[in-house]
Amino acid sequence: MAISDVGIHIGSDISRPATYAVVAFFSIALYNVLELTFLVFLVFKHHAGLYFWSFLVATWGIAIYAIGFILDDFRVNDSIRMFNVTLIVVGWCAMVTGQSLVLYSRLHLIVRRRIILRFVLGMIITNAILLHIPTIILCYGANSAMYQSFAYPYGVYERIQVTIFFLQETTISAIYMYQMCRLFYTGGSLGNIVYGEAASRRLMLHLIYVNVIVILLDIAIPALQFSGRYASQTAAKGFIYSVKLKLEFNILNRLVELAQRSRREWSSSGDRENATPPDFGAGQLVDQTQGLGQGTARDGMDPNHRRRKYQCPWHLFTVRVREVVSDRTAYRV
Repeated sequence: MAISDVGIHIGSDISRPATYAVVAFFSIALYNVLELTFLVFLVFKHHAGLYFWSFLVATWGIAIYAIGFILDDFRVNDSIRMFNVTLIVVGWCAMVTGQSLVLYSRLHLIVRRRIILRFVLGMIITNAILLHIPTIILCYGANSAMYQSFAYPYGVYERIQVTIFFLQETTISAIYMYQMCRLFYTGGSLGNIVYGEAASRRLMLHLIYVNVIVILLDIAIPALQFSGRYASQTAAKGFIYSVKLKLEFNILNRLVELAQRSRREWSSSGDRENATPPDFGAGQLVDQTQGLGQGTARDGMDPNHRRRKYQCPWHLFTVRVREVVSDRTAYRV
Protein backbone atom coordinates (compact mmCIF):
# COMPACT_ATOMS: atom_id res chain seq x y z
CA MET A 1 0.00 0.00 0.00
CA ALA A 2 1.40 3.37 -1.00
CA ILE A 3 2.08 5.86 1.73
CA SER A 4 0.51 9.16 0.72
CA ASP A 5 1.37 10.97 3.95
CA VAL A 6 4.94 10.34 5.08
CA GLY A 7 4.50 12.73 7.97
CA ILE A 8 6.79 15.69 7.32
CA HIS A 9 6.94 17.88 4.20
CA ILE A 10 9.05 20.96 3.85
CA GLY A 11 6.77 23.80 2.83
CA SER A 12 3.51 21.97 3.58
CA ASP A 13 0.55 23.48 5.40
CA ILE A 14 -2.03 21.49 7.34
CA SER A 15 -5.67 21.84 6.36
CA ARG A 16 -8.14 24.01 8.27
CA PRO A 17 -10.04 21.05 9.88
CA ALA A 18 -6.74 19.51 10.94
CA THR A 19 -5.69 22.89 12.35
CA TYR A 20 -8.74 22.95 14.60
CA ALA A 21 -7.98 19.43 15.81
CA VAL A 22 -4.30 20.21 16.42
CA VAL A 23 -5.09 23.36 18.42
CA ALA A 24 -7.74 21.59 20.50
CA PHE A 25 -5.66 18.51 21.27
CA PHE A 26 -2.47 20.37 22.14
CA SER A 27 -4.31 22.97 24.23
CA ILE A 28 -5.93 20.26 26.36
CA ALA A 29 -2.63 18.36 26.58
CA LEU A 30 -0.76 21.42 27.85
CA TYR A 31 -3.48 22.14 30.40
CA ASN A 32 -3.26 18.53 31.61
CA VAL A 33 0.51 18.87 31.93
CA LEU A 34 0.07 21.91 34.17
CA GLU A 35 -2.51 20.12 36.32
CA LEU A 36 -0.46 16.93 36.56
CA THR A 37 2.64 18.88 37.60
CA PHE A 38 0.80 20.35 40.59
CA LEU A 39 -0.67 16.94 41.45
CA VAL A 40 2.72 15.22 41.33
CA PHE A 41 4.30 17.60 43.82
CA LEU A 42 1.23 17.69 46.06
CA VAL A 43 0.62 13.92 46.22
CA PHE A 44 4.20 12.66 46.43
CA LYS A 45 5.78 13.59 49.73
CA HIS A 46 9.09 11.97 48.71
CA HIS A 47 10.38 13.31 45.41
CA ALA A 48 12.42 10.24 44.55
CA GLY A 49 12.03 6.80 43.05
CA LEU A 50 11.26 5.35 39.63
CA TYR A 51 7.52 6.03 39.78
CA PHE A 52 7.91 9.70 40.68
CA TRP A 53 10.63 10.47 38.14
CA SER A 54 9.10 8.47 35.28
CA PHE A 55 5.77 10.21 35.93
CA LEU A 56 7.41 13.63 35.96
CA VAL A 57 9.50 12.93 32.83
CA ALA A 58 6.47 11.56 30.95
CA THR A 59 4.40 14.59 31.96
CA TRP A 60 6.91 17.20 30.84
CA GLY A 61 7.76 15.17 27.77
CA ILE A 62 4.19 15.87 26.63
CA ALA A 63 4.74 19.62 27.03
CA ILE A 64 8.03 19.61 25.10
CA TYR A 65 6.51 17.42 22.38
CA ALA A 66 3.46 19.68 22.05
CA ILE A 67 5.48 22.89 21.90
CA GLY A 68 7.76 21.42 19.23
CA PHE A 69 4.84 20.45 17.00
CA ILE A 70 3.04 23.77 17.54
CA LEU A 71 6.16 25.63 16.37
CA ASP A 72 6.56 23.27 13.42
CA ASP A 73 2.95 22.90 12.29
CA PHE A 74 2.22 26.62 12.33
CA ARG A 75 5.53 27.62 10.73
CA VAL A 76 6.44 30.03 13.52
CA ASN A 77 10.02 30.37 12.30
CA ASP A 78 11.46 28.21 9.53
CA SER A 79 15.02 29.27 10.39
CA ILE A 80 14.89 27.21 13.61
CA ARG A 81 13.30 24.13 12.07
CA MET A 82 15.93 21.77 13.48
CA PHE A 83 15.30 23.23 16.94
CA ASN A 84 11.62 22.37 16.51
CA VAL A 85 12.53 18.83 15.47
CA THR A 86 14.79 18.51 18.53
CA LEU A 87 11.94 19.49 20.81
CA ILE A 88 9.68 16.96 19.08
CA VAL A 89 12.04 13.98 19.35
CA VAL A 90 13.14 14.76 22.92
CA GLY A 91 9.55 15.19 24.07
CA TRP A 92 8.43 12.10 22.17
CA CYS A 93 11.09 9.88 23.77
CA ALA A 94 10.31 11.18 27.27
CA MET A 95 6.56 10.90 26.75
CA VAL A 96 6.41 7.39 25.25
CA THR A 97 9.10 5.55 27.18
CA GLY A 98 8.30 7.54 30.33
CA GLN A 99 4.70 6.31 30.14
CA SER A 100 5.88 2.70 29.79
CA LEU A 101 8.15 3.12 32.84
CA VAL A 102 5.21 4.48 34.83
CA LEU A 103 3.24 1.33 33.97
CA TYR A 104 6.26 -0.85 34.73
CA SER A 105 6.89 0.71 38.15
CA ARG A 106 3.23 0.16 39.05
CA LEU A 107 3.58 -3.56 38.31
CA HIS A 108 5.87 -3.90 41.34
CA LEU A 109 2.83 -3.58 43.58
CA ILE A 110 1.17 -6.80 42.48
CA VAL A 111 3.65 -8.89 40.44
CA ARG A 112 5.74 -11.24 42.54
CA ARG A 113 7.63 -13.15 39.84
CA ARG A 114 10.84 -11.36 38.93
CA ILE A 115 10.98 -12.98 35.51
CA ILE A 116 7.85 -11.04 34.50
CA LEU A 117 9.28 -7.75 35.74
CA ARG A 118 12.58 -8.41 33.98
CA PHE A 119 10.75 -9.28 30.78
CA VAL A 120 8.79 -6.03 30.88
CA LEU A 121 11.87 -3.93 31.67
CA GLY A 122 13.86 -5.70 28.94
CA MET A 123 11.06 -5.05 26.45
CA ILE A 124 10.99 -1.35 27.32
CA ILE A 125 14.78 -0.95 27.02
CA THR A 126 14.99 -2.95 23.77
CA ASN A 127 12.16 -1.06 22.10
CA ALA A 128 13.60 2.26 23.25
CA ILE A 129 16.91 1.45 21.55
CA LEU A 130 15.49 -0.13 18.39
CA LEU A 131 12.70 2.39 17.83
CA HIS A 132 13.83 5.73 19.23
CA ILE A 133 17.27 5.91 17.66
CA PRO A 134 16.32 5.06 14.02
CA THR A 135 13.20 7.24 14.21
CA ILE A 136 15.22 10.22 15.46
CA ILE A 137 17.77 9.82 12.65
CA LEU A 138 15.06 9.51 10.00
CA CYS A 139 13.14 12.46 11.45
CA TYR A 140 16.17 14.75 11.23
CA GLY A 141 16.86 13.50 7.71
CA ALA A 142 13.27 14.11 6.61
CA ASN A 143 13.63 17.74 7.72
CA SER A 144 17.01 18.28 6.08
CA ALA A 145 18.11 19.19 2.56
CA MET A 146 18.18 15.43 1.79
CA TYR A 147 14.43 15.23 2.32
CA GLN A 148 13.79 13.02 -0.72
CA SER A 149 16.06 10.26 0.59
CA PHE A 150 14.56 10.13 4.07
CA ALA A 151 10.87 10.90 3.59
CA TYR A 152 9.63 7.46 2.57
CA PRO A 153 11.78 5.45 5.10
CA TYR A 154 10.60 7.82 7.83
CA GLY A 155 6.96 7.24 6.87
CA VAL A 156 7.41 3.46 6.99
CA TYR A 157 9.35 3.39 10.25
CA GLU A 158 6.91 5.83 11.85
CA ARG A 159 4.13 3.28 11.35
CA ILE A 160 6.32 0.48 12.70
CA GLN A 161 7.23 2.32 15.92
CA VAL A 162 3.65 3.45 16.55
CA THR A 163 2.45 -0.15 16.26
CA ILE A 164 5.18 -1.63 18.47
CA PHE A 165 4.78 0.99 21.20
CA PHE A 166 1.03 0.36 21.14
CA LEU A 167 1.64 -3.38 21.60
CA GLN A 168 4.15 -2.68 24.38
CA GLU A 169 1.77 -0.58 26.48
CA THR A 170 -1.10 -2.98 25.80
CA THR A 171 1.04 -5.88 27.01
CA ILE A 172 1.94 -4.10 30.26
CA SER A 173 -1.71 -3.17 30.88
CA ALA A 174 -2.82 -6.74 30.15
CA ILE A 175 -0.32 -8.14 32.66
CA TYR A 176 -1.56 -5.65 35.25
CA MET A 177 -5.22 -6.55 34.68
CA TYR A 178 -4.49 -10.27 34.84
CA GLN A 179 -2.58 -9.92 38.10
CA MET A 180 -5.31 -7.73 39.58
CA CYS A 181 -7.91 -10.41 38.74
CA ARG A 182 -5.79 -13.08 40.40
CA LEU A 183 -5.29 -10.91 43.47
CA PHE A 184 -8.88 -9.83 44.04
CA TYR A 185 -10.47 -13.16 43.17
CA THR A 186 -8.36 -14.91 45.79
CA GLY A 187 -10.29 -15.73 48.92
CA GLY A 188 -9.15 -13.65 51.88
CA SER A 189 -7.44 -11.10 49.66
CA LEU A 190 -6.58 -7.63 50.89
CA GLY A 191 -9.62 -6.13 49.17
CA ASN A 192 -11.97 -8.69 50.72
CA ILE A 193 -10.49 -8.12 54.17
CA VAL A 194 -10.76 -4.33 54.04
CA TYR A 195 -13.84 -3.72 51.92
CA GLY A 196 -15.82 -6.93 51.94
CA GLU A 197 -16.33 -9.19 48.94
CA ALA A 198 -18.84 -7.03 47.03
CA ALA A 199 -16.92 -3.77 47.47
CA SER A 200 -13.67 -5.53 46.66
CA ARG A 201 -15.15 -6.76 43.40
CA ARG A 202 -16.29 -3.23 42.51
CA LEU A 203 -12.79 -1.88 43.19
CA MET A 204 -11.24 -4.57 41.01
CA LEU A 205 -13.68 -3.86 38.17
CA HIS A 206 -12.99 -0.12 38.45
CA LEU A 207 -9.24 -0.65 38.09
CA ILE A 208 -9.76 -3.01 35.15
CA TYR A 209 -12.18 -0.63 33.41
CA VAL A 210 -9.68 2.22 33.70
CA ASN A 211 -7.01 0.04 32.07
CA VAL A 212 -9.43 -0.94 29.30
CA ILE A 213 -10.12 2.77 28.64
CA VAL A 214 -6.36 3.34 28.40
CA ILE A 215 -6.07 0.56 25.80
CA LEU A 216 -8.98 1.97 23.79
CA LEU A 217 -7.34 5.40 23.79
CA ASP A 218 -4.12 3.80 22.55
CA ILE A 219 -5.97 2.23 19.60
CA ALA A 220 -6.78 5.70 18.26
CA ILE A 221 -3.08 6.48 17.71
CA PRO A 222 -2.27 3.70 15.19
CA ALA A 223 -5.73 4.15 13.64
CA LEU A 224 -4.98 7.80 12.82
CA GLN A 225 -1.44 6.91 11.75
CA PHE A 226 -2.50 4.27 9.24
CA SER A 227 -5.32 6.44 7.91
CA GLY A 228 -2.72 8.96 6.74
CA ARG A 229 -3.68 11.76 9.16
CA TYR A 230 -0.24 12.56 10.49
CA ALA A 231 -0.96 16.03 11.88
CA SER A 232 -4.06 14.82 13.70
CA GLN A 233 -2.27 11.72 14.95
CA THR A 234 0.66 13.62 16.43
CA ALA A 235 -1.67 16.08 18.17
CA ALA A 236 -3.98 13.32 19.39
CA LYS A 237 -0.95 11.44 20.74
CA GLY A 238 -0.04 14.31 23.09
CA PHE A 239 -3.66 14.59 24.23
CA ILE A 240 -4.08 10.82 24.74
CA TYR A 241 -0.86 10.45 26.72
CA SER A 242 -1.88 13.31 29.02
CA VAL A 243 -5.28 11.68 29.60
CA LYS A 244 -3.59 8.32 30.29
CA LEU A 245 -1.43 9.94 32.97
CA LYS A 246 -4.52 11.45 34.59
CA LEU A 247 -6.16 8.02 34.58
CA GLU A 248 -2.97 6.69 36.15
CA PHE A 249 -3.55 9.13 39.00
CA ASN A 250 -7.06 7.74 39.34
CA ILE A 251 -5.63 4.25 39.81
CA LEU A 252 -3.05 5.65 42.24
CA ASN A 253 -5.76 7.27 44.37
CA ARG A 254 -7.88 4.11 44.53
CA LEU A 255 -4.97 1.96 45.64
CA VAL A 256 -3.88 4.55 48.21
CA GLU A 257 -7.46 4.62 49.50
CA LEU A 258 -7.31 0.84 49.90
CA ALA A 259 -3.99 1.06 51.71
CA GLN A 260 -5.16 3.84 54.03
CA ARG A 261 -8.33 1.98 54.95
CA SER A 262 -6.29 -1.14 55.62
CA ARG A 263 -4.00 0.92 57.87
CA ARG A 264 -7.00 2.22 59.82
CA GLU A 265 -8.27 -1.34 60.24
CA TRP A 266 -4.91 -2.36 61.71
CA SER A 267 -4.71 0.75 63.91
CA SER A 268 -8.18 0.16 65.40
CA SER A 269 -7.67 -3.57 66.00
CA GLY A 270 -7.70 -4.68 69.64
CA ASP A 271 -4.30 -6.40 69.57
CA ARG A 272 -2.45 -3.60 67.83
CA GLU A 273 -0.17 -3.11 70.80
CA ASN A 274 0.73 -6.80 70.81
CA ALA A 275 1.09 -7.00 67.04
CA THR A 276 4.63 -7.22 65.69
CA PRO A 277 5.22 -5.22 62.53
CA PRO A 278 6.84 -7.30 59.78
CA ASP A 279 10.58 -7.16 59.33
CA PHE A 280 11.38 -4.70 56.56
CA GLY A 281 15.06 -5.58 56.34
CA ALA A 282 16.47 -6.16 52.91
CA GLY A 283 16.84 -9.85 53.71
CA GLN A 284 13.09 -10.24 54.30
CA LEU A 285 11.49 -7.89 51.82
CA VAL A 286 12.54 -5.98 48.74
CA ASP A 287 10.91 -2.61 49.23
CA GLN A 288 8.82 -2.30 46.08
CA THR A 289 7.80 1.20 46.98
CA GLN A 290 11.19 2.43 45.82
CA GLY A 291 9.57 2.90 42.42
CA LEU A 292 6.74 4.85 44.00
CA GLY A 293 8.83 7.57 45.55
CA GLN A 294 8.90 6.23 49.11
CA GLY A 295 12.56 5.25 49.50
CA THR A 296 14.10 1.84 50.10
CA ALA A 297 14.16 -0.51 53.05
CA ARG A 298 17.37 -0.72 55.07
CA ASP A 299 18.88 -3.24 57.44
CA GLY A 300 19.35 -2.11 61.01
CA MET A 301 16.28 0.11 60.91
CA ASP A 302 15.35 1.59 64.26
CA PRO A 303 11.88 0.82 65.70
CA ASN A 304 10.54 4.34 65.19
CA HIS A 305 11.62 4.38 61.56
CA ARG A 306 10.15 0.91 61.10
CA ARG A 307 6.76 1.99 62.43
CA ARG A 308 6.77 5.03 60.15
CA LYS A 309 7.55 2.90 57.11
CA TYR A 310 4.83 0.45 58.07
CA GLN A 311 2.24 3.20 58.22
CA CYS A 312 3.15 4.57 54.79
CA PRO A 313 0.08 3.79 52.60
CA TRP A 314 2.03 2.59 49.58
CA HIS A 315 4.35 0.45 51.67
CA LEU A 316 1.47 -1.04 53.63
CA PHE A 317 -0.39 -1.88 50.44
CA THR A 318 2.68 -3.64 49.06
CA VAL A 319 3.19 -5.62 52.28
CA ARG A 320 -0.44 -6.73 52.38
CA VAL A 321 -0.36 -7.78 48.72
CA ARG A 322 2.79 -9.80 49.37
CA GLU A 323 1.16 -11.49 52.36
CA VAL A 324 -1.90 -12.46 50.30
CA VAL A 325 0.20 -13.83 47.47
CA SER A 326 2.46 -15.74 49.91
CA ASP A 327 -0.53 -17.23 51.74
CA ARG A 328 -2.07 -18.32 48.46
CA THR A 329 1.19 -19.91 47.32
CA ALA A 330 1.63 -21.75 50.62
CA TYR A 331 -1.97 -23.01 50.46
CA ARG A 332 -1.49 -24.46 46.97
CA VAL A 333 1.73 -26.20 48.00
